[in-house]
Amino acid sequence: MLSFVTKFINNEKMNNILFSFLIIITTFLLYRLYDDSNLILLVGGVCLIINCLNLKFKQEINCLFDKIIKYRYIVALVIFVVCLIFKLHGSSINVFSSIFTDKIDDNVSSVIIGNGRNLRSDEFNVQLPYYFSQYYNDYELTSYQMSIAGQDMILGYNAPVKDITMIAKPFTIGYILFGNEIGLSWYWCSKLILFILVMYEAVYILTQGNKKLSVLGSFLTVFSPAMQWWFSPHMYDVFFWAMTLFVLGYYFFVAQKKWLKWLVTILAICSITGFVLALFPSLQVALGLLALALLIIVLIRDREKINFKKLDIFRIVIVVLCVIGLLGWFLYNSWDQLQLLYGTVYPGARVSLGGDRKLSSLFTDLSNIISPYRDVTYLNNCEISEFYHLGVLYILYFPYIIYKWKYNKESNYNIYVGIMLFIALLIEIIFMIIGFPEWLAKITLFSYINRMNLVYSFTALLFTIWSFDIIYRNKELRNLKYGLICIVLFVIMYCMSIDSDMLNYIFSIKNNMQFAKLYYFGIIIIFAIVGVLIFIKNIKIPAYILIALSVFSTFSINPVVSGISDLTNHPIYEVTQKIIKEDDSRWIALDSSIEQNYLLASGVKCINAVNFYPDYGKWDAIEDRENDDIYNRYAHIRLSLVEENTSYNLITPDSIQVNLNINDLKIWNVKYVFSKNDLEPMFENNLIDFEVKYHSPQEGYYIYKLTY
Repeated sequence: MLSFVTKFINNEKMNNILFSFLIIITTFLLYRLYDDSNLILLVGGVCLIINCLNLKFKQEINCLFDKIIKYRYIVALVIFVVCLIFKLHGSSINVFSSIFTDKIDDNVSSVIIGNGRNLRSDEFNVQLPYYFSQYYNDYELTSYQMSIAGQDMILGYNAPVKDITMIAKPFTIGYILFGNEIGLSWYWCSKLILFILVMYEAVYILTQGNKKLSVLGSFLTVFSPAMQWWFSPHMYDVFFWAMTLFVLGYYFFVAQKKWLKWLVTILAICSITGFVLALFPSLQVALGLLALALLIIVLIRDREKINFKKLDIFRIVIVVLCVIGLLGWFLYNSWDQLQLLYGTVYPGARVSLGGDRKLSSLFTDLSNIISPYRDVTYLNNCEISEFYHLGVLYILYFPYIIYKWKYNKESNYNIYVGIMLFIALLIEIIFMIIGFPEWLAKITLFSYINRMNLVYSFTALLFTIWSFDIIYRNKELRNLKYGLICIVLFVIMYCMSIDSDMLNYIFSIKNNMQFAKLYYFGIIIIFAIVGVLIFIKNIKIPAYILIALSVFSTFSINPVVSGISDLTNHPIYEVTQKIIKEDDSRWIALDSSIEQNYLLASGVKCINAVNFYPDYGKWDAIEDRENDDIYNRYAHIRLSLVEENTSYNLITPDSIQVNLNINDLKIWNVKYVFSKNDLEPMFENNLIDFEVKYHSPQEGYYIYKLTY
């Protein structure tokens, strides 16, 4: 019976039929849930046709797959150029069009499919304005576009800067070369394409050359909820640089050809510097240690492939000296600003001891599947995002693998990689669930880590891919009876991890608690089926299921957009361009959280746009730091004009309200005021000369020019 089931499931036609079914279901669901979704039908139809052709032209399609893999860098370059030509990106820039509804041309739309998300305000409301503002700042290191004292733009989400450190920032060089519109496309497309290539190489190394699993591992990493929700600004970058260092570190020692050795040497300089300048220690420490441990293990495993001679020490010296030089230059120019950044009240210097996670953190939060279509009711969509994995299942099964290896050491099963990942998972679990004493957290540098759940789920994904590989390749490791015991335990533990917050979230969609329970149980069973299929040597169906899950839950997170008309196709943009060409003076935007950053992106010197660290040029001019604990932080600055004394309120840890005395405008030398309200009575009462430069009756916005 088992033999019959195995043959039936492993039948090629059966696999193709199932994949066709998954394509149809995924396409249908995306079509129903996605706005402007006709393109989804086209893409789904093409995928379905290709899969059907695979039945008759399997050999030819496999040959095409091999050709694409062989020439993947050329294919990637062609795709990248095409994306730049069409100016494609995934920014939520079209949120600006919901703020400024008056358009120059109503027929112009930059969104191809999807919608921008207010939740991604760090991207469209902070990073994008910072990056775009550099065009008007001639890409200088210090910018006065949003600050009186100046902001260091490398610290500002690594904005494009004409500086030698630019060699470590390939994603932003497009801004300097081609300006904002193509620069934005360069940023998004280069990040996506390069990480796909890097993760393919990383999984290829870890699995000792399994091409199809390398494609799967790359896809599940880059198109995971974690990477798509955190695509921008910098969490994604840390994952990218960590795995790039792992790949380059491996080829640094095993490369055979001289040209490849020197190419890797040059790229290593860029990558080490890029990793350090990501400036996100809560991920850098854990991912850096993971990448280093993986590198050491694979070099020990492949020690016979190492091609390292005495002269190659010279390459190490070059890398060390260049990295020291680049980072030394950065510290020389930015030391004072770094002190301000890490001396803030928020985020400041935080000490993490772990122990703040629940059992549910050991499993992928299944709310990720629905969150692109219905915002979660606990935390937010970004905070719950993780990688899809079966980490706990293979942790339970790992002792059996060790047992078989112990009695058959001639077949190493790529065991050292598995042992390293297993140990890493245990350490991460202990830190998350139990926590470290302060002395241990500081010694291990874990005191910097407050995103261990992301690192854990990434490690669990790598462990899942490694387990797929060795169980599929080695018949003696496929013990279905023990595997089923582990799967039953996995299902029980997974079900126990579903808490009331998760249930209430699904309940809010259907108003049916029974449906909520069935939803989670059903998805858990699908994960269990994936596990069972691996034990009967079927890897295609698990791959199809995981790919379909990723497509459904991540492809709609970010929109597909062409160009930046959502920024430029508004009368307010035309007005600001005319003003700044004639007068490059300071502005403020009143009673707003987004408009000031829109103005910044438009080239305006709007000094209450987001500040990464306190702009004491502003605050010291109007007080003696009595309210330093309020504005000494990464801050969204909401300004209101009042006739009373200036006062400050903390709204959230990263947002402040400043009630600014109208006479302080002169102290700040503000010449233009952007407001939603009519300020003429206030200006007249305080004897301030003004001119209305622009008024939109439709939207109610005013731009006042002040004369002192």
